[in-house]
Amino acid sequence: MASSRPRLRRAARFAAATVALGLSVAFANLASAVPPTLMQQGRLFDTNGDPVSGTLQVQVAIYATAEATVPLWTEIHTVTFDDGIFSIALGSVTPFGANVFDGSQRFLGVTVGSDPEMTPRAPIGSVPYALVAGDVDGHIEPMSVSIQGHGEVIDENGQWVGDPTGLVGPQGPQGPAGPMGATGATGATGATGPMGPAGPTGPAGPTGPAGPTGNTGPAGPAGPQGVAGPQGLTGATGATGATGATGPMGPAGPQGLTGATGATGPQGPAGPAGATGATGATGATGAAGPAGPAGPQGPSGVVGSAFASGLVTQPPTGSVWAFVTPVAQVTVSGSQRVHVVGSGAWGTSASPAANFDLDVCARLGASGPLIQSGSAGVWNLASAASQRSLYSLSAVFSGLAPGTYSVGLCGRFTGVTNNWTNNEYSHISALVFTQ
Repeated sequence: MASSRPRLRRAARFAAATVALGLSVAFANLASAVPPTLMQQGRLFDTNGDPVSGTLQVQVAIYATAEATVPLWTEIHTVTFDDGIFSIALGSVTPFGANVFDGSQRFLGVTVGSDPEMTPRAPIGSVPYALVAGDVDGHIEPMSVSIQGHGEVIDENGQWVGDPTGLVGPQGPQGPAGPMGATGATGATGATGPMGPAGPTGPAGPTGPAGPTGNTGPAGPAGPQGVAGPQGLTGATGATGATGATGPMGPAGPQGLTGATGATGPQGPAGPAGATGATGATGATGAAGPAGPAGPQGPSGVVGSAFASGLVTQPPTGSVWAFVTPVAQVTVSGSQRVHVVGSGAWGTSASPAANFDLDVCARLGASGPLIQSGSAGVWNLASAASQRSLYSLSAVFSGLAPGTYSVGLCGRFTGVTNNWTNNEYSHISALVFTQ
């Protein structure tokens, strides 16, 4: 029969880790010598080099070439690994077809779990002496097997007791050279080495060509003046020069005498005056009409306004009223009315139910008594935690004494537990009207 032992370790992916699988490269390569099943044995390692134990799904496939995309045969096994060692009977799940082993070179692909198939695929060859044992039947003695140089490899019980990594077969032919890897990054420049000793003095070079002529030096100082020579002879008279340019114009002569005045012409006749029109007669004054009824009094005008916004505050417990919103400042003079509107939201942070009284209030100065408008409302929150509710109140104050007032919403807490939240926003607006 044909069998195999692990020879090579290949990188593969298994679950969330990377593993190495020892694959056999020894199977029968002649169709006539292939039994119904072939044994594939190996050892599975994790990335730390430790053998894997447990049960995994393993898919094996046989391909016509190392690069083929469609297998000639495939089947799936549930394999139990003991200290990484495994054994698979190929063909026990899906029988080999007639085209699987026809004497051509075949390649084995192995896939562990849901990971991609391991690469490269292992070529399939025959185990030494497997072919000549293809026709043997009956009982073979002895039960144990020893190999020279390796000692006993199979004991009397038929168990493998040799090297766990298997026996190393002859080295296969060298594969083709892989593609050249990318050029690595240029390394850092090494440190400058020490200066070597000075070399011997070289021989004197040949004489160079003559240099160019230098620049002319500066002129020397002037020599002393020589003795005056004798007077020369009188020269001939020169030719007449050209005529000179015309001189400027002379000054103007005196003004001549004024001529006699001419005679005055006669005045023309005046035109005729236009006629004046007649004045019209004055008309009689008409009678006065009756006085109309008095119209209705117009609305009071707005003479002041104020606005405030911000977070609400917890009201006091019991019957004490206090501002729970930011306040707006308004000034009242004479008999004026103040219209105040407050709105916003409030809520509870925890159970149980909460009850609040809210009203529109005013206060003269910083310490005057709190004046309620009488438009109080009662709000109730259920016992559910973190419940939120909106509110809106308005009121008109009249008959206030002159001065500056703080206006806003006031409240008090009437429930069992004060669990008012302070992270809600409110708005206050106020208008001052003439009476």
